[in-house]
Amino acid sequence: MNLSCEIDRILPEVIGIRRHVHMYPELSGEERETTAYLCDVLDKNNIAYTVLPDNCGVVASVGQGSDAVGVRAELDALPVTEETGLEYASKIDGVMHACGHDIHFAAALGLLLLLKPYEKELDHVVRVFFQPAEETVGGANDMILHGCMQNPEVRTVFGFHISPTKKTGTVEYLIGAMNAAVTDFELTVRGRSCHGAHPEQGIDAIVAAAGIVTALQSIPSRRFAPTTPTIVTVGTINGGTAENVVAGEVKMSGTLRALDMDVMAELKDTVRETCENTAQGFGASAEINYTTEYPVLYNESELTENTIGKIAALIGKDNIQKMDAPSLGADDFAFFCKHARCCYFNIGCRSKSQGDDQVLHSSCLAPDEDSLRIALQILCAIV
Repeated sequence: MNLSCEIDRILPEVIGIRRHVHMYPELSGEERETTAYLCDVLDKNNIAYTVLPDNCGVVASVGQGSDAVGVRAELDALPVTEETGLEYASKIDGVMHACGHDIHFAAALGLLLLLKPYEKELDHVVRVFFQPAEETVGGANDMILHGCMQNPEVRTVFGFHISPTKKTGTVEYLIGAMNAAVTDFELTVRGRSCHGAHPEQGIDAIVAAAGIVTALQSIPSRRFAPTTPTIVTVGTINGGTAENVVAGEVKMSGTLRALDMDVMAELKDTVRETCENTAQGFGASAEINYTTEYPVLYNESELTENTIGKIAALIGKDNIQKMDAPSLGADDFAFFCKHARCCYFNIGCRSKSQGDDQVLHSSCLAPDEDSLRIALQILCAIV
């Protein structure tokens, strides 16, 4: 295969795929039209695929053999109103591919289109996981539970994310923990309401909640070593019914972050203990429920070193950047890391003419489409 010529052949189609998906984004759990479009392209190119039940994504494959390598791509968009002014801007009010999943989708589908004519020359299966709900409930785990890693077993999985803060033509990586484990929580503080003129007759849930918020902030700084990164964030707080009524109940929600699963387990226990004991000190009670949980995204060392070496041979060593530190952001690609050797990296997508408004989840995000060519080169080389 002359990789450069083959990419030249399919790149216009891949760009068209990306623009179509960008114009018609769908939110997490609602990716039905995107799935239908994907299946139509797969059917037209005679690429084998399976639609998982319960809107849990699509698994598409080329190649043959008893070994399989996986590539993850996401389907969902964000509740963001686009302000790019592009001719192919979102046509869906209030919904936009502001996290680059349209680029990931197009590159992964392009990989299948690229490899399909050479299917009989492959000695293993290349399997792409087109995953829903990355932005919300972690659709990767549902795909795994539906058997996407089996028959044949997938022992290695690759994934990438665009990076609008890095120039097009660069790749960023980190061996080991690259993204944090995350646990979201919902907290209810219960007191006893009464007239605001007679606070001694009640138990003020707002005062207790305020004490909890303050106490939680001391956990990363006083319960864990400064060399052990942890985050406790209270993102929402709601309570009270009137200005002259002592609140009987307050609801809060937030997130915990850590770079080690044992640390996360300890953090969860410490947060629960702090909430319950602080509330008790005010005569109130606190009930915490942990909801969405992602593990640590962990890049296996040997696989990542070999992968980055191959990428460097393609784009040059000077265009490879090692991250200074892990990100405390989360990505549900981490679920694949629990079941296989994994390598995840960032591909720069900022052109020379773009400014500081190019950040993820921004209404102005407009990835340089030249990054699609680089993504195709990299994916083909490493699988």
